[in-house]
Amino acid sequence: MATVKEQLIENLAAEDKDSQCKITIVGVGAVGMACAISILLKNLADELVLVDVMSDKLKGETMDLQHGSLFFSTSKITSGKDYSVSANSKIVIVTAGARQQEGESRLSLVQRNVNIMKSIVPAIVHHSPDCKMLIVSNPGECFLFLFFF
Repeated sequence: MATVKEQLIENLAAEDKDSQCKITIVGVGAVGMACAISILLKNLADELVLVDVMSDKLKGETMDLQHGSLFFSTSKITSGKDYSVSANSKIVIVTAGARQQEGESRLSLVQRNVNIMKSIVPAIVHHSPDCKMLIVSNPGECFLFLFFF
């Protein structure tokens, strides 16, 4: 039986052999950057795009990846705060979300993350309507997001 990774890559290759494989990561925190480095090391994309609202962190992380790009086969690493840079992505990985603050209830955290997802998902779908989305989230929060969205 094929792994999920093999199925995703196999399906992408079967869908459109002529197009590039563009992957977008929304959120450049620790999880987002771990995903980015893994994608680059495994040579899974022709183009990698990073999107985040924190422009300074986004710029720094992008520059770090670009400086190390001599060691990767990925030809293009770009970033931006505007989701238009993610246009025509095959896969979009959403790692963005709020962290729980001291004394904050789980329900309050869920609501903050639902609001974040409500701003992210429509923008992704607008620019990449045929993409496959991977949402990296706490399982309870992900379930509640799907319920409320």
